[in-house]
Amino acid sequence: MANYEKALNEFDLFNPVRNLWRNVLIVAIEDAIKMTNLIVKYPDFYGYKRYHSIDYVTLPNADFAKVCEYADLDHNMVRKKTIEILERIKNDKENMSEVFRKWLHKSKEGSPVAGKRRSHSSSMSYV
Repeated sequence: MANYEKALNEFDLFNPVRNLWRNVLIVAIEDAIKMTNLIVKYPDFYGYKRYHSIDYVTLPNADFAKVCEYADLDHNMVRKKTIEILERIKNDKENMSEVFRKWLHKSKEGSPVAGKRRSHSSSMSYV
């Protein structure tokens, strides 16, 4: 009987719909980060416009709030954390993608994870 209850509890934790919407949020935040990196790297070309990918995750809107609701997350908290990340990228002298690359190269050379990229399909499977 205990194994059956454990299986039910694990099934309750796995919510594919919630995970789908969390992945939608991840993609939106990644797009905003990529656009912010481009603005920082090439301000003459990208700096003078407003971009939907950044506005979507930083400005209050009903669509973002609904996606966060489906993802079972507080949209104000997600927006606040995203704004903090984007501000840090703007204020850092070093591009965040470069920081990540340096971190990855500092990992053990023989590690099976070193140099490999995570697939997008598994990015939020256990959240």
